[in-house]
Amino acid sequence: MSTTLVADIGGTNTRLAIASRTGRPEHIHTFPNDSVSDLVGAIDAYVAHMGRIDRRPDGAVLAVAGPVQGRNIVLTNRDWKIDLDAIQQQFKLRYVRALNDFEALAWALPWFEPEDVHQLGPALPVRNGTKAVLGPGTGLGVSALIPDGHSWFALATEAGHMSFGPASEDEWEVFARIAEEVPFVSAETILSGPGLERLYRAANPGRPARTAKAIGTAALAGDAAAVATVELFMRLLARFAGDIALSFKALGGVYVAGGVTAKLHACIDAELFRKTFVRHPPHTHLLEGIPTFLIRYEEPGLYGCAASAADAVGEYS
Repeated sequence: MSTTLVADIGGTNTRLAIASRTGRPEHIHTFPNDSVSDLVGAIDAYVAHMGRIDRRPDGAVLAVAGPVQGRNIVLTNRDWKIDLDAIQQQFKLRYVRALNDFEALAWALPWFEPEDVHQLGPALPVRNGTKAVLGPGTGLGVSALIPDGHSWFALATEAGHMSFGPASEDEWEVFARIAEEVPFVSAETILSGPGLERLYRAANPGRPARTAKAIGTAALAGDAAAVATVELFMRLLARFAGDIALSFKALGGVYVAGGVTAKLHACIDAELFRKTFVRHPPHTHLLEGIPTFLIRYEEPGLYGCAASAADAVGEYS
């Protein structure tokens, strides 16, 4: 059985693993990007690390934190240039495919086992239909997985950059302060790691600024200002999730991922999340039937690359 090199390449770390066409990623290893010169250096280090593994990969699927257009890719938050053809030639691979990082997450959605996700709200059945995934991290990623006959089509988007505004009385003043800081208020302006910091400053004028990590730590410890900020953040995230559900008519479910929610999952009030998610009149009833999930699987990007690998093998065989 053929194996595939899978990689999740972010601005800070690169995670690599191998996967068979039907299995989960194995032999996962993380390289801080500062420890290698570029992606080729990371792959070289990984090949040396996995020397004991019986089957070397014959192809590669890479999830990258940036737009994927053509065979030459530039990361959004790292000065790395990735030449897919050069990687294919250097490592003697039959194929190399690149995906946007949230496009890779979309590929993983049908593969998740029950223990890989946590349902937010009532235990609704998962229906056939489009699935959507979104998640705040350094930025705000959004993608969808669309049924295509007996297969799927993953759609990468830039929906995190859509304009975003207040919807209840207590949000107006906060959004007004944020608008004074930035030239344009998008969803990513607020629903991201830097956005959490921005939201804290706007919701707590006069208080010293805090990093996203410090806000999360303080909220988990019960600090009132941090708790209120995180609650507002989660409410806004739920509203945006409802927006995305309507945008794609995601009857197959909406999944929440991302580094920020992974760290703050204990702060999510599932009942409040669902209440805000469905409050999109006149389509409240439609949203009430769409399940929402928090992704628990630790390396969903690698898992998505593994899922996409089967399609890649068929295309390049």
